[in-house]
Amino acid sequence: MKQANVSPPETLEELKSLIARRQIVFPDRLEQVARQVIERPEMVAFESAAEIARICEASQTTVLRLAQHCGLRTFAELRSMMRNHLRMAAMTRDPC
Repeated sequence: MKQANVSPPETLEELKSLIARRQIVFPDRLEQVARQVIERPEMVAFESAAEIARICEASQTTVLRLAQHCGLRTFAELRSMMRNHLRMAAMTRDPC
């Protein structure tokens, strides 16, 4: 269960920090999906919610609920966060 008064994370690092500080706590099934999503941000960045659900052996509703449980309004916001994370990681690895 998510605690009240926690601002939605803007980055993957903020999300990890909120989880580490136990400011976001997941029910068991949602935690299994969250672990895979955090370990593989490219999955959320480029796959559909239905495909993520298949990979995680969860329902599509569970995948969509993950974003809301993290304080985001939509799955699209979670996807945007992950894409930004990957973009920044690519920029630091291969500066132009």
